[in-house]
Amino acid sequence: MRLYAELKRRKVFQTAMIYAASAWLLLQVAQFLLQMFEVPAWGLKLVFVVLLVGFPLALILSWMHQITPQGLRRELDCPAPGPVAADNSIAVLPFANLSDDPANMHFADGLSEELLNLLARIPGLRVIARTSSFAFRGRAVSAAEIARELGVAHLLEGSVRKSANRIRVTAQLIRAADSSHAWSQTFDRDLSDIFAVQDEIAAAVVVELEIKLLGRAAPKARKTDPEAYAHYLRGRHFLDLASQTGYAQAIIELEAALAIDPRFTPAWATLGALYWGEANNSLIDYAEGARQSRACSEKALALDPELAEPLSLLGYFDVIEAIDVDGGQRRMERARQLEPNNPRILTRLAHIAVRGGRMDDALLHSQQALQADPLSGLAHAAYSNVCYYAGRLDEAEVARRKLLALSPNWLSGHFNLAKVLLARNDAAAALAEVQQEQSAFWRLTGLALVHHAMGQQAQSDDALRELMDMHAGGEAYQLAQVHAFRGRNDAAFEWLERAAAAHDSGLTFARVDPLLRNLHADPRWSRFLRRNGLAVAS
Repeated sequence: MRLYAELKRRKVFQTAMIYAASAWLLLQVAQFLLQMFEVPAWGLKLVFVVLLVGFPLALILSWMHQITPQGLRRELDCPAPGPVAADNSIAVLPFANLSDDPANMHFADGLSEELLNLLARIPGLRVIARTSSFAFRGRAVSAAEIARELGVAHLLEGSVRKSANRIRVTAQLIRAADSSHAWSQTFDRDLSDIFAVQDEIAAAVVVELEIKLLGRAAPKARKTDPEAYAHYLRGRHFLDLASQTGYAQAIIELEAALAIDPRFTPAWATLGALYWGEANNSLIDYAEGARQSRACSEKALALDPELAEPLSLLGYFDVIEAIDVDGGQRRMERARQLEPNNPRILTRLAHIAVRGGRMDDALLHSQQALQADPLSGLAHAAYSNVCYYAGRLDEAEVARRKLLALSPNWLSGHFNLAKVLLARNDAAAALAEVQQEQSAFWRLTGLALVHHAMGQQAQSDDALRELMDMHAGGEAYQLAQVHAFRGRNDAAFEWLERAAAAHDSGLTFARVDPLLRNLHADPRWSRFLRRNGLAVAS
């Protein structure tokens, strides 16, 4: 079914029908002309042979290329599905800092970020996530161009001037179609009123866009100390880099925010996501990282039961740790209802769909994450992963290269691109990628795989030995991948059992993982899947 869907997507069937009809018509014309000029019978046979040879060539070209508005393009060069503008869509651009002190930029960013968060909680309104909105800071790009790239119909922009304890906030809502101002207003307030200003701006935007709130009051800003908020914003920024130094700096900023305001729930939620990211990249002990991630998320929910991100992460834990699979999925769906365009929530839903074998749902969720945050490394990473497991290698490669262009130091970025290239039987290119991997953990995993594929067994053994010596607690699934790929089934199953005992998140993808394909014919495989709730769609 997966192959059928891909043939249909690339219009191979359509090409075959058009070619057949055109060939039949051409044969009729050729027969008439050849008879007119008294060409021997072999002439018509020659035309038939040429058309017959051209048939598979036409199908191959259809598979490898797409017809786009820019002309014929290689499938590999065609981007992942882009965002589609709708009237109920908006991007919040970073507000300009007009104050004398450059340090006040974080204050302006805080205002922009909170407005974005408020609008994102409104049902029926599609709001582009921060990563993509803030990517246009300092770029000389028109409103129409920004809206076109992000796929939105409206932009919210403005400026902040802060002096002592007074602030002036100017906000304007712009229609992308003609760059006209739908609404604008200036607010002069005491600094203590900043959260009330955020509420006023968000409410005004809702009125202008005529969004129906389904009988609920407009969301209100979560108030905190401005300095705590500045630390929180920097923490979010460093987390989004998904690099080793980024994670380390994010912890410093988030802990500083919580030292000032221990009840600031977004900081607890972000800290939970941070510990989970560190655990999955073997920067800290896996079990301890998962424990800390769960504890921070539970702390956030204890303070605010309707906070979407920790709700989705706890639901994710419930599924992958087999604590309450159905309840965990309900938690994640509830999180999506609260924030339908949150890319972190959508990518977690995509991964759980892969776990359940629901590849169409996985593709849908990952595409929604891309639409919500088209310049986000996280969204491109998730889309690439899903495409890899769905066998859509061209799209997986395009998305992975886009990720590395956006975030060159993304941990596992080069490793996962190497996996795609390995699946395309291009081991030499895979080796070149994995050698650029920033993470020692992912680099060693990739080297053990790629050197084996190249027949360089001694180098593969060396990398595997170093990987086994790391003892990060989260390497069990990767060791199972390497042993399975190398044809050592007994060792692969041993490490799969260890991964299951540790609730290794890698098992989320086990059923469709190409690196485990050598295990599929082994009777232990189906038993392992059933025993760990991976055998049937959940």
